[in-house]
Amino acid sequence: MTVTQLLLIGAAVVILLLLLLLLFPYIRKIRNTSGDSSEVQSNPHPFQFKGSPDNPITEKIIDAVNCMGGVGDNAEIGYQKSLDKLRTDGEEAVPIIVAEYENLPEGQYLDRWSLIQLLVELKQPSSSPALDKILSSPIPPERAKSSHDDFSTQGEEIMIRTTAIEAITQLALAENNEAVDLLLKHSQHENFSVKRAAIQDYLSIGGEKARKVLMQLLPKSDHHILNIRREDVRKIPQPEEKTPKKQTEKFDPPMRSTPKPERISDA
Repeated sequence: MTVTQLLLIGAAVVILLLLLLLLFPYIRKIRNTSGDSSEVQSNPHPFQFKGSPDNPITEKIIDAVNCMGGVGDNAEIGYQKSLDKLRTDGEEAVPIIVAEYENLPEGQYLDRWSLIQLLVELKQPSSSPALDKILSSPIPPERAKSSHDDFSTQGEEIMIRTTAIEAITQLALAENNEAVDLLLKHSQHENFSVKRAAIQDYLSIGGEKARKVLMQLLPKSDHHILNIRREDVRKIPQPEEKTPKKQTEKFDPPMRSTPKPERISDA
């Protein structure tokens, strides 16, 4: 083995050690509580919070997002505890969450979704304008290079928007009239999955009175949605849409966590 080869091997070892040192803080840690394990990801968060870098609420937001992806017997307990802490500053947290959502690049789909999921959990009426803005924004064209991949960027965008519908529904369940109006507005959404979610939630809240309103508002081609039985939306087939990649055929919308609400009296 030549001196040059030895130097190259030595350099490679040094580089490997440096990489390990850099990656060490980001390695997942295992947290044990009362004999049960709960795995949380300690990777650095993707958020910048440019408008409020020193606000302690940002730490609560980061903690809730990290716990959202926890794994283990106590993961849900940890997540709910993090939400309880965030809810103490719920109203103040909304503009921070919204600003950070708008600051994130389009391609950070999971990070964008996690922030909207926090709005679902917080149930703050002040989030309505931001949710409406998200739903009113056009769905970007498909970015995935291959139509044969399971991953669809439009599928990710639809997931974000159906979660926004869920956040609005949580507000409507508290008899927030603005939220009820938003469900009605987005019952005419351009995307079938988002439209269906808005229609079914509006029906669940408004009952027979809501059905009459939708029958007058929706085109006849959408009347069949009123008769779709409420269930896990991933089991409901998507219609073909005139797009090059037929993204809705391969996108399975996420399971909605909102329980079927009690109907509001028509009186």
